[in-house]
Amino acid sequence: MTTRLYDENHFLAEFDAKVSEIDRLNVVLDQTAFYPQAGGQTGDRGTINGDAVVDTIIIDGKHVHIMAEAPNFSVGDSVHGTIDWDRRYSIMKIHSASHIMEQFFYKNFGVLERIGSNVDDKKDRSDYKTDVRLDPEKLKKTENEINAFLSEGHEITIEIAENGMRTWRCGPIDDHCGGTHVRNTSEIGLIKLKRKNPGRGKERVETSLAG
Repeated sequence: MTTRLYDENHFLAEFDAKVSEIDRLNVVLDQTAFYPQAGGQTGDRGTINGDAVVDTIIIDGKHVHIMAEAPNFSVGDSVHGTIDWDRRYSIMKIHSASHIMEQFFYKNFGVLERIGSNVDDKKDRSDYKTDVRLDPEKLKKTENEINAFLSEGHEITIEIAENGMRTWRCGPIDDHCGGTHVRNTSEIGLIKLKRKNPGRGKERVETSLAG
């Protein structure tokens, strides 16, 4: 099993590890700071010993780093991993903002069933089951309320229960989440919301950084 260093430190950008397995372009390490695609959060990119990692995913329960080309190292070698930090930090900001967005979204639109979500370094896409088009004035009100909350500088924490359940907390907001996050809403800056219609019976809210 790969030790998940990102669980203990979301801000760890570099680490050392040993190579456990290599299967063509798929590399497994004994420990890693690369977050794999899970829970709606996209997988990390970066380098291992200078070789490009283009994605990180879970395959058959294994934490797999997908290389751009055949790696220049072998099983048993000690290697140095580096996260594409600018990309990861953007993901962390948007992911934290997405939890806050949903709290204010439910406040203004009522609690809708979320039927899909995905967050990357560009935006969070949250899909809700509804036949009613989202009111643009309510959405703008929601955006303004979120930005006011973010500017207040609320601390963000992760609590881990005995059963391993991870709970994200920020002020009065909490949610179960195993992803990576910033430490304070002041790191996020301002966000903007955009409504889209991904198909019949669904409405999408996109959350992105304003600057």
